[in-house]
Amino acid sequence: MFFSLLYVPIVVGIYLYFGVSTAGVVLSVLGVCFALLGWWKEHHLKAIITPSIAIFLGLSAYFSSDFLSLKLYPLLISLLFLSYFTVSVVMKRYIIIRWVEKFKKRPLTLTEREDVIISHWFWIAVLGLNSAIHLMLVMNANLTFWALYSFAGWYLLFGCAMILQLGFAHRRDLIQWGRNGWGYGLFAGVIVMGFTPAMVGYSVQLLTHHPKPHVIFQRVTATMFRLFFRFAPGTARVELFKSDAILRDTPYIYAASHESWLDYPLMGAYITDLYHLTNKKKAFVWIIRPIAILLGVIDGVGGNPLHQLLLKLRSKSNVLIFPEGSRSHDGEIHPFKNGAFSLSRESGVPIVPVIISGTKKLVQKGSMNWSSTKGVVITITMLEPMMIAEDETLEMFKERVWSAMSAIRG
Repeated sequence: MFFSLLYVPIVVGIYLYFGVSTAGVVLSVLGVCFALLGWWKEHHLKAIITPSIAIFLGLSAYFSSDFLSLKLYPLLISLLFLSYFTVSVVMKRYIIIRWVEKFKKRPLTLTEREDVIISHWFWIAVLGLNSAIHLMLVMNANLTFWALYSFAGWYLLFGCAMILQLGFAHRRDLIQWGRNGWGYGLFAGVIVMGFTPAMVGYSVQLLTHHPKPHVIFQRVTATMFRLFFRFAPGTARVELFKSDAILRDTPYIYAASHESWLDYPLMGAYITDLYHLTNKKKAFVWIIRPIAILLGVIDGVGGNPLHQLLLKLRSKSNVLIFPEGSRSHDGEIHPFKNGAFSLSRESGVPIVPVIISGTKKLVQKGSMNWSSTKGVVITITMLEPMMIAEDETLEMFKERVWSAMSAIRG
């Protein structure tokens, strides 16, 4: 590699000032020096192949006084590597596999081996293209073009090829990054797009002393959330099945199954004047905090968050609670905690059981990656509102709601 870098500047410089014969002698001497050095370091014939080519071409230039001999070196080196790669593929002794295993310090998996085998053909094509360009420049009388390509042009070609090779080797990661970029970028984009009109509406409601100015903010945001789910990666559509017993302008406690972080914006897309708890402190960092508050997010850590929700219910607002307490890792509905049912008993506000299905297929618990699954139909099923009976304990009420939701989940 070092000799290849020095070749063009040395040969062209000596040729321009001292002639072809002198350049041939210097090239032969350098070839001998590099051959001796290579043999001393490796004691292997492969170490003296390229220096031997330089010696032969240098002697040819000396005796023929023709610069064409000196122009052949890059072409012959390219043809040498092309032959080496071609023979390795024909003999199924894939040299890149050995290089990659040496670099990774482990045997390659079957999928990795298949990718590397394909990459041999890629490099054969690149070497073939490089050889064709060198041949064209050797036949062309213009010394400048030959010197530029032989010194730096073919490095640019191989650099671009390496980028393509890395892109192919890491194509799954690149596709995943692209999917994640689209998903999260779209989410951030609809928030940014909706922020100005939502804030304008909120400000107007605030100035006119509307009792619930945050509702207009949530309505605009709900529209943006529906837009988000319309174009989110992998989503075919969202289907809402809502019981006719759910009345407009009546507060409810929406007790929803929980599969993914997407459940929050999903519920916000179809319910306004909504409040819910979160234990995620990052929801209240300084730049997000005002938006989180207007979206009805309440800090669920410390204090008495259930009492805050009770006050919201008494002011005729809706409350969203995921009674399982966490996202389900298997899609099943797990045992409920008491919070939603205690609130219902204290406030006299009915519970609307909500079964969410499909969001787990997009972003699973424990992962921030968007799944490659396509055509996901997200369904929201809102059952008939349920109230605790006079002769019913809290545990019995929980079990009744759980059974109703589990029956729909199937």
